[in-house]
Amino acid sequence: MPPVNEGDHARGPDAARLTIVQYGDYDCPHTRRSHAVLASLFASLGPDDQPRFVFRHFPLRHLHENAEILSELAEAAAARGKFWEMHDHLMAHRKAITREDVIADAAASGIELERLNELLGTPALMARVEIDIATGRSCGVHSTPTFFFNGVLHDGHYDETTLRARLESARAP
Repeated sequence: MPPVNEGDHARGPDAARLTIVQYGDYDCPHTRRSHAVLASLFASLGPDDQPRFVFRHFPLRHLHENAEILSELAEAAAARGKFWEMHDHLMAHRKAITREDVIADAAASGIELERLNELLGTPALMARVEIDIATGRSCGVHSTPTFFFNGVLHDGHYDETTLRARLESARAP
């Protein structure tokens, strides 16, 4: 797996003992469910045990109609310094996301609609998403969500029990 770099969207301590990289699709119900599981898992950890969490785009265009535009929307928010706010907002959806939702999401994140139209579909945003897709493919990602714990692929279940066990084994000395 390509190492985490300054182009990645990361939160949590840089010096954490564990780095979790997730390849996800905002229009995928499984990715959205995994977000709630991770939030619960991270909330149960003490401040010194928090992992570094990295999100990389992997829109499944052939399955999810709005996957690509939602990744671009997150990148448009990132250009405004609001990636994580948009990320969390998009992950909070419990149903399929429509184009109308995308417009509402942009407004909620403080992106003016005129600016959104200028940003969406621009080569820079599309290139950023394509970089994540390419790195995902190069390391065996084929579905979402897919996780890497300290660089080791976890392509299995994403329920809290399974992810907690994986987290604990990855953090073991």
